[in-house]
Amino acid sequence: MLKVENISKKFAGNDFYSLKDVSMEIKKGEIVGLIGKNGAGKSTLMKLMAKSLKPTAGKITYKGEDINGRDNVLDDFGIMIDPVFYPEMSVVDNLKFYLKLHGKQELYPNIENTLKIVELWDARNRKPKGFSFGMKQRTALAIAMVAEPDFLILDEPFVGLDPIGVQKLIDILKKWSSERQISMLISSHQLGELEALCERYVYIDGGQLADSFTGQEAQSVIVKLAQGDGLDFLQPLLSENVKLRGQNLEISTAIDKDSLNQLLAILGNNHLIDSIEVKENHLKEVFMKG
Repeated sequence: MLKVENISKKFAGNDFYSLKDVSMEIKKGEIVGLIGKNGAGKSTLMKLMAKSLKPTAGKITYKGEDINGRDNVLDDFGIMIDPVFYPEMSVVDNLKFYLKLHGKQELYPNIENTLKIVELWDARNRKPKGFSFGMKQRTALAIAMVAEPDFLILDEPFVGLDPIGVQKLIDILKKWSSERQISMLISSHQLGELEALCERYVYIDGGQLADSFTGQEAQSVIVKLAQGDGLDFLQPLLSENVKLRGQNLEISTAIDKDSLNQLLAILGNNHLIDSIEVKENHLKEVFMKG
């Protein structure tokens, strides 16, 4: 649905590119996580996709059309990058105004459910000017979601939500992706939440695309093995779900119960288990390497 081709952005007065020669695609119904350290270029890339910035070079197309070729190409988008709303207008009036502005008054019934998802229904008649940062984020998130978009661009959508609210948001976004084939690009420093939601990741470092990879389907546990005379006898037990990395045995939770029982029995009988821990999420590893 969205294709980024050799996009670069150099701001006036800078002698460096904030974004350099980045290419990527997002397919229909795909949820892609955008990760990177502060200042890596994530927000610049998202703003280029949202047409709030124009590229220095390259182009971005949506359904085959250059997004900068005409107005209203992004009419089907829901965008939350910086919180944008009218601070003197109540939350519910902000959503009504947004829908009216886009000619989608028939979606007014969506407002109650959307505000309940982002935990703002009880504050619907309050003005955002006095909100905390987290509540302002949630107001912007509600505006991005209320019009039933075909494409979502979300920057830090989990900020300000309690754990139950985070899970509700993850569940609804997964449902939208599955049932309505909504495409999404989501950036967040809350890596655990991203891993619970995204199918694929794009890692931006120093303004360039440093890596692109699919997510892990299952968590892993690490069995730290006691020092022994050798571990060659474990080779027949290694598989896609069981990997030996030095003195650590990584076991995916996707392993079948018979294989798991056999493996643990052998480790126990040989007194090889030194300790067991849950593996840190894969996205943290990417950050550490970067």
